[in-house]
Amino acid sequence: MSEETPNLADAAPNLYDEQGNPRFFADPGMDRFVAVVMNLAQEVWVQEERLLALEEAKSGGASDKEAKVKEFIDRVFAPIREA
Repeated sequence: MSEETPNLADAAPNLYDEQGNPRFFADPGMDRFVAVVMNLAQEVWVQEERLLALEEAKSGGASDKEAKVKEFIDRVFAPIREA
């Protein structure tokens, strides 16, 4: 038996675009839009972490980062969960 590297186009032609990028939606523009939204969410979380660190340094107390992450994710993905 010869083991060959599977060709992505042969294995799942609808899951990847011409450049080999994963494809989740029928409209490629929607895939790019989701990527933009996720990048923005990542940047907002970085700012949130910085703000938490400043607040902790000022007050001397520690905050529950796990709870803050959960709240943030819930807020970001709330519109998807409502559908």
